[in-house]
Amino acid sequence: MKIFTDAPEGMTVVQNAFIDRFMPHANGEFVKVYLYLLRCADSGQELSLASIADVFDHTEKDVRRALAYWEKQQLLKLKLLSDGTISSATFLTPPAEERAVSVSSSAAGRDQAPGTASSEKAGDKPSLSIKAQDMPSRARIKALSGQKEIRELFFIAEQYLQRPLASAEQDDLIYYYDTLQFSADLIEYLLEYCISKGSPSRHYMRKVALGWAEAGITTVTQAKQDTNLYNKNYYAVLNTFGIKGRAPAIPEQEMMARWFGELGFPVDLVLEACRRTIRQTHQPSFEYADSILKKWRKNGVISMADVERLDAQRRQEQEKPAQKQPVSSAPNRFNNFSQRKYDYSQLEKKLLNQ
Repeated sequence: MKIFTDAPEGMTVVQNAFIDRFMPHANGEFVKVYLYLLRCADSGQELSLASIADVFDHTEKDVRRALAYWEKQQLLKLKLLSDGTISSATFLTPPAEERAVSVSSSAAGRDQAPGTASSEKAGDKPSLSIKAQDMPSRARIKALSGQKEIRELFFIAEQYLQRPLASAEQDDLIYYYDTLQFSADLIEYLLEYCISKGSPSRHYMRKVALGWAEAGITTVTQAKQDTNLYNKNYYAVLNTFGIKGRAPAIPEQEMMARWFGELGFPVDLVLEACRRTIRQTHQPSFEYADSILKKWRKNGVISMADVERLDAQRRQEQEKPAQKQPVSSAPNRFNNFSQRKYDYSQLEKKLLNQ
């Protein structure tokens, strides 16, 4: 198998687009195969599926699957022989990012002069998932990166994180600013809030930002009210579980956020699920409480009255008398043999003739 690339000899060039857009979502073994092929591209050596498999202790089928994946991502072009053998693989430039309609209209709205009508309807919510097609275009990101407010925002973020920002992190901040329509002050508070929770990761920050956007939060004051309310509810859950002296862990926060957000349960129902968990398991268990709340959601529970109704139905079912089964008569062991037949008139005659 021959490999073709336009990279200079003596070095392995990995494009930023591959690292930012494709590598985070790919299988780790697929990434290894891609980087190994990239490394071997200027060596002039003939590679085969078997030789690549030997390097990583894979099967040839694993290597085929990795190559097919990168071809589907439009990063490789494979040439097959008539017998299905891969004869060559050519590296391709990553395809340009597609922009969502909502992003285009959002960007246009920011570029309009004051008093100009925007094509985006007032009150429309932005897309609440960060995907490649939702991110601003590279040209848009480059243009915004040169603005004073954005440069100051990058500087503030680096002070909070105490390290330089990766290009993907810069893209995220521009996404919050340009697509989610967050102000610089709100993004700064987002950084402050996530770091105060000990969770400066991109994943956690995105979840918080999207949650605020979905809730219609546009100011720092609204964000503080929201986080204070959630903190109060979170600690109420910990107290009900008997957990003292620590903040909720990230998985616990995510689970509670789903209870109060996605499932929409009021705090009294969540606390009741926690109390029932303790009574049943004699220990705090977020997973067990989660199972209770999921059952309640399935049964349309939205209040304590609904919980009491379900409890009453369950008690009625338990109190129903068990259906009596017909009792089968046990065989009589005294009749468990073939009985003899007698002619009583003949027996009487014999007795009289004696």
